[in-house]
Amino acid sequence: METLCTHPIRYVADHTGLKPYLIRTWEERYGVVRPHRTSGNRRLYSDDDIRRLKLLKQAVDCGHNISTVAELDDKELIALVKRAAQDRSRQARQGPSEPSGSQPPSPTSAWPTIERALNSIVQLDAPALETVLSEAAVDLPRQTFVVDIVVPLFARIGDLWRTGKLKTVSEHMASVTVRSILWDMLRTVENAQDAPRIVVATPAGHRHEIGALTSALAAAESGWTPLYFGPNLPSDEIAYAVKKCNARALSLSLCHSLNASRLSVELGKIRRAAGSDLPIFVGGPGVAAAGAALERIAAMVCDDLQTFRDRLEMLT
Repeated sequence: METLCTHPIRYVADHTGLKPYLIRTWEERYGVVRPHRTSGNRRLYSDDDIRRLKLLKQAVDCGHNISTVAELDDKELIALVKRAAQDRSRQARQGPSEPSGSQPPSPTSAWPTIERALNSIVQLDAPALETVLSEAAVDLPRQTFVVDIVVPLFARIGDLWRTGKLKTVSEHMASVTVRSILWDMLRTVENAQDAPRIVVATPAGHRHEIGALTSALAAAESGWTPLYFGPNLPSDEIAYAVKKCNARALSLSLCHSLNASRLSVELGKIRRAAGSDLPIFVGGPGVAAAGAALERIAAMVCDDLQTFRDRLEMLT
């Protein structure tokens, strides 16, 4: 007999050791569980769902890809995990084996995709770049695509541009292409109607929006509804959006700024207008230059998207 669907995703995450965004990714991409949806589109899971997710996590922890174990039933998963445990026990008793002279294959690296993308960018070949990235976006879960492809790609683009090895026009072409892909991904995310809202923005003077879009996607994967209204917004506009949309948090993406004093003023205005209780998350390459200003507004600096997701999920 099937068990009742009564558990919210936070409860499931606590009892399986899986992050909420990973549960949603496995569900949407591989159909590993089928939670009940409330009238407000909120997911509710059963005890059977939790048991299955635990088994899948154990199988993945043993080295199996989720794509290869997602279609196994619970009995098959139990047998798979049991065999893996027996293999580990046997290897422990036998001790380390003699080196065979060859190394086991390493996981597929994202760098070939990044290098192909960079070559398309240097050649100003927008269609080729879109093809490379679109294929990766289809093959990978959203969070993996963002963290393993988009973030290091733009770090590399920034390095090449600062050393004069990449033209500004190439960087702009890459930004336009990736922005389109990230927007499409963001529009396909479905969260509960009662999900907490977070405004994502870049302050005045900060025109690069890839960081903001990746932050919006990370927030969506963590069960929030991101509200993004474009880059380069004055402080009063950002504060207005927070209040108008009844947002529970604000995320600011800071690129390299040419005017640190202006940024300090803008950040102070945002804090005063938005109120002292609003959580403000800040990330991006411009964080280092804004250290003192960020301390004054009690902003939470996130060095990477994983830290951002972890802190967001602590608020829900």
